[in-house]
Formats: sequence, structure tokens, C-alpha cells
Amino acid sequence: MDGDKRALAGFYKIGRSFGFAASRRPGYMRIAEGMTCVDDPASPAYNTITARAKVGWQVHGENIWRVPEYRRGLLVDYRVNRWARAGSCIFIHLRLPGKTGTSGCVALAAPDLDALHDYVQAGAVLALLPRQALNRFKGCLPEAARP
Repeated sequence: MDGDKRALAGFYKIGRSFGFAASRRPGYMRIAEGMTCVDDPASPAYNTITARAKVGWQVHGENIWRVPEYRRGLLVDYRVNRWARAGSCIFIHLRLPGKTGTSGCVALAAPDLDALHDYVQAGAVLALLPRQALNRFKGCLPEAARP
């Protein structure tokens, strides 16, 4: 649910990489001033990253160009029904030193995020699972993720 600071458990395709700096990565999205991730269910742009100039300032969204954690990251292809407000704009992003928790995203230390960027290929999937569910998937998960 939008605003509950939790990501929904499930399996999600890892999408495009993004960040503040330019990159040669295929499909990379450069975050520029004025970009927002719309979390307003009344907006047709819900759960998309777009320019404030396009949607206006009255539409609620996170001004992602102002968030240091989004200096680099990956999109999580998470499709939702905007009227259910079941979550929007879920990212795998940078975890800054001293910060704990997210607003429903996955935060990684810089070296881990860089390694994931280098590892991810088209079709890669993110598994978001409660710790107590890991045993049910131990044959499917990489050894490092097994309990």
C-alpha cells in the first residue's frame, strides 16, 4: 500500500537502470532536474517517472532528482492498479551510510549496487520474500540467499 514503507512480497522483473550521471548502459534513464515519480492515483501518470512540466505541480509525486539515494539504481517493474494504491515507484537504489529502511524499495550499499548493475541482464528477476518464507524457496534461490 502506498505510504506503508513496505514492499509487497513477490517476484518482479528488474527494469532499466537510472541515475543522475550520464551512462552508456542500454536503456539507461538519466534523472534530470524536474523529474518526478507519480504516486497520485488520480493521475493517469501513476507509477511512472515523468517531468513535472508534463504533469504539473498539483500532482503528488516524489521529486526524484532531489533524492540522494537515487543517484543510481534500477527500476523494479511493478505494475499496480492505481485505484488500489498498492504501491508505486519501487526501486533498487543506493543505501546511504547511516540510513536504515526505505519507503518500500530495496536499498543496497554502493559496491553491491554496482555489482548488481554489472550482473543484471534482460529478464533478471528480483525476489522480495519475508524471511520466514525463504525455506520454501531454498532450492530456487542462489546459495548466498539461502537461510
